[in-house]
Amino acid sequence: MEYAKDEIFQIRYHTDLNRLEMRKDNWTSRLGKRMKRHKLLTVAIVSLCVFATVNIIMIGSFMRILQNL
Repeated sequence: MEYAKDEIFQIRYHTDLNRLEMRKDNWTSRLGKRMKRHKLLTVAIVSLCVFATVNIIMIGSFMRILQNL
């Protein structure tokens, strides 16, 4: 029943073309669907970004410590 409601609410009337058509997904919903489908790849990319950021912060902190000596 919920699936039927979702499909019904996505149909819109296009006045210029005088017909019904499905609503197109925007880029955020397509990205969300792709992330749900490829969970392992998403986790790998997010962890890579987090570890790279932490690495850059730690290197900067180490350089500041060396400058203070």
